[in-house]
Amino acid sequence: MRGHALRVIALCAALGALAATAATAQSEFREFPEFRYTSALPGGGWGVTPDGVPGFDGALQINVPVAYTPHRGVIIGYSSASFDSTPRVEFGGANSNGTGTIGVGFGHAGTGLYISEMPTGNNFDDGFGESAQNLQQQVLPEGARHPAVAFGFQDIFENRSRYLGAPLSLHNTRSPYIVATKQVGSPDNPIYLTLGWGGGRFHCKPIAGVSYRAGEKVTLMAEHDGFNPNAGIGFDLSEWLAEDTILFAGMVDLDRTVIGLTYVYNR
Repeated sequence: MRGHALRVIALCAALGALAATAATAQSEFREFPEFRYTSALPGGGWGVTPDGVPGFDGALQINVPVAYTPHRGVIIGYSSASFDSTPRVEFGGANSNGTGTIGVGFGHAGTGLYISEMPTGNNFDDGFGESAQNLQQQVLPEGARHPAVAFGFQDIFENRSRYLGAPLSLHNTRSPYIVATKQVGSPDNPIYLTLGWGGGRFHCKPIAGVSYRAGEKVTLMAEHDGFNPNAGIGFDLSEWLAEDTILFAGMVDLDRTVIGLTYVYNR
């Protein structure tokens, strides 16, 4: 019981630290506006275990990638984010941004390769020709004394705009990153700690995240993606819907709401 309380206190402290930085982070999302909610990368609204199995279990974040990389499975998800604190479920428009995820894992446990397509609210009507393509390769499996390590690229072909309102011809959105993730805590209530660095849409700064399995069907997460502090909660809906269906909700910049649903096909 004492250990459980300490883990809750640690997560609350992390959330408090994020809240303390929110005042300096809050601003209009002019730069990388289509990348600042959910990432379509491993952990972005769905979990990944240290063995590289996607689903609800494992490390789950909102907009920060985790190093655990799927070596199997198909991930399909969608999130709707508001430009303010009012929850909305929309594909896009003047008040919200929609982000899709279509991802696939390949390879072997501990060295998985993940690729994904990330359509955004501004290009659902155009098909997927100008959506972002992402890649992540895990290079080191987690060990008893060292974390898992992976590197990746978001928007490899620079298909999206970097600045709000700018034409797609203004690219420069390819965003390299490297992350490390380590599991701590108890088997029943694990904590996954992620630390890394990212360029481009990660603001060329350190990124970090913490994911805490608070209950059998509940995960709490907090993070900083280089631009903003984010916090959220994920729910396992497998008992009521299809297996490995995840509902997640959060506050980006601790100011803008995001809600999403992800389905993982592992068979």
